[in-house]
Amino acid sequence: MALRLNSSWKSAGKTQDSNAQFIMNNHIILTSGRSGSNYLANVLNLHPQIVNYGEVLASMIVPYKLYAKCKICPWQIEQYLDAFYQSRILFYTGQCYSAYAHWKADKPTNFKTYRNVTNIGTKDFFLNVRAKQVEDYYLSRPEIAIIYLHRGNLLKRYLSGVFLKKTRVAATEEKPLAVEKVIIDLSQMKKSLAAMEQEIANEQRILVALDQHRHRLFPIKYEDYFSSEESITDYNQRLFEFLGVKPIAIKSQHKKILPQAMPDLIENYDEFSNSLRHTQYEQYLEQI
Repeated sequence: MALRLNSSWKSAGKTQDSNAQFIMNNHIILTSGRSGSNYLANVLNLHPQIVNYGEVLASMIVPYKLYAKCKICPWQIEQYLDAFYQSRILFYTGQCYSAYAHWKADKPTNFKTYRNVTNIGTKDFFLNVRAKQVEDYYLSRPEIAIIYLHRGNLLKRYLSGVFLKKTRVAATEEKPLAVEKVIIDLSQMKKSLAAMEQEIANEQRILVALDQHRHRLFPIKYEDYFSSEESITDYNQRLFEFLGVKPIAIKSQHKKILPQAMPDLIENYDEFSNSLRHTQYEQYLEQI
């Protein structure tokens, strides 16, 4: 599907309603696993006018655990999501937690005040949006801008997930990891690639529905974004404009966890590559 930026993308800053009260702009990074969303969320959080809470629908995330286990909580899932986009109490709770985590890690704190932030958002995987049955929530809120982050090379996505399980590190600001080679289960790999293809079909269905509801949409392809330092800078500048904040030079400190070439990380690489020859996945071999 050819994605487009809606013509209203240049609306900037906090808007005002008829009562002259400030209304916070909102966004969500919609993505799939191992597609660079940790890096992108980190970029957004480095901007003084943006806060991105990260994943809020994942079952292992503390806020969702508390929501799901609260037997007396009257909230529906829609109210749970509204809190991230609208609640000042949750905003300052998040800022205090972030400041504590940075202090504990001996890093500079980045405490923000609500009045200086003009855009608050989250990030979540399409799978979680579907599993938690909140598609209609986002369809009914065209005021929430959509950042669609996707990775074209499914084989690299799969392999990134394999090494995530091995290293248990999703993102790092330290030097790249040194890991032992792995043996790829070829049968499991093909099942996973087929499942990813089905995920993409579901993503496109959701995106078409969002587009029909006139959502503002900013598509980012992983391979284009990370193609060069200049590309990262250009995308960041345009993304800040899309979110209605001042474009400034920002670069995430996150680093690639596995910068090595895949042939250097896969023990059975010859068998691995031969199994993909003359299949629909062969095209991805040229990109690893």
